[in-house]
Order: sequence, then structure tokens, then C-alpha cells
Amino acid sequence: MDKTQQPRGNFTMNLNYRRNGNASAPPITGRISSPENPEIEFQFSAFRQDSEKGPYWIGPVDTNRSMRQALTTEAQRGTNFVAIRENGFKVFKENPDGTPNAAYFHLSPAQQELEDAKPSFWATWTRGAEDAKIHASAWERDASRYGPWASGNTQYPLTKEEAAALEAGQPSAELMAAAEPKATRRGKAKADDHTRA
Repeated sequence: MDKTQQPRGNFTMNLNYRRNGNASAPPITGRISSPENPEIEFQFSAFRQDSEKGPYWIGPVDTNRSMRQALTTEAQRGTNFVAIRENGFKVFKENPDGTPNAAYFHLSPAQQELEDAKPSFWATWTRGAEDAKIHASAWERDASRYGPWASGNTQYPLTKEEAAALEAGQPSAELMAAAEPKATRRGKAKADDHTRA
């Protein structure tokens, strides 16, 4: 692997606009793909949990690609789930209640730019016992007609040496910015198809 061109998969998370008052529905749904197969995306659902470190969202990743596969696959506990947490090292423009965050506006313009470049969410995708854990980052995007959403990339964790090689090979702005997710393989994917989770 060329360390300056680390493979990345796609990661998209949406507020579940289909809830329609169903309290048992997951608040977050989305799609995730592995770095080696970014075009093959799997759907996930994540439910809120509370901990001493604050809220996080966790739920299953549906890796079945067909009805027949789903009917014959035996679920294994502790595999194929995604866990999402807000980036606790980022100073956000707004507080969780939507009010302006005074701490953000006390920063210099250069510091604000650095904070804006940080991902809003971090996630891990735990797969089978033989599979390496995958990390993900997502940046908040402008709300669509379906409401707020975030997207970013997945990648395997880097060693210190790999991280240094990657940083030496690319400008830091490129490291921090995430591309908009590409359209999925589904033939009729639209540019704003992030809501199909």
C-alpha cells in the first residue's frame, strides 16, 4: 500500500426522518463501506446510549446482500456493529440546543478554521473476529430537504510511522477534509441520495 494514498471507504449518517413518532426506531441510520471496497455499502442503524463520557449511538450493520443470504445467515453476537460518538476535541459553532457557542466565537479566525476542519463525529465498525476494526470520521453537511446529515470516510487505523508518511505526502488540509460520498451502485442514485438509509 502506498502510504500517501491510504484507501478509504464511505460513511454517511442521517437523522432517521422516517421515524414518524415511532419511539423504538433508531435515531440514526446510514451507510458504510470498507476501504478496500468503497462502492459496496452496507446499511446500519444506531440507537442512543448514555455513558459517563456522554451519549453515543450504537447498532447493527446489515451485511446481507440478498434476501436468501439474510435467511440463511446466523447472527453472531459482538460482530458487525457501528459505534458513533461526537468529537469531544472539537469546538462547535453551536451548542447541542442550537444556541451559539461562546467558546467558538472567542477563537481567532485561524483557530475557528482549524475547528471547522475537524470531523464532527467519530465511529468504529467492528466486524468479524478475523476482520480488522475500521475507523470512520464524518463532517456535518448543509441540511437537505430531509434534515441534518453528516458524511465522511472510513479507513484502517494508522501506525505512527504510517501517519507520519501520510502527513509528509499530503497537505494537512487534504488530510482533514472529507470528500462528499460518491453515489452508490444502485442505478438510480441521485446527488442528494444520502437520505436513502
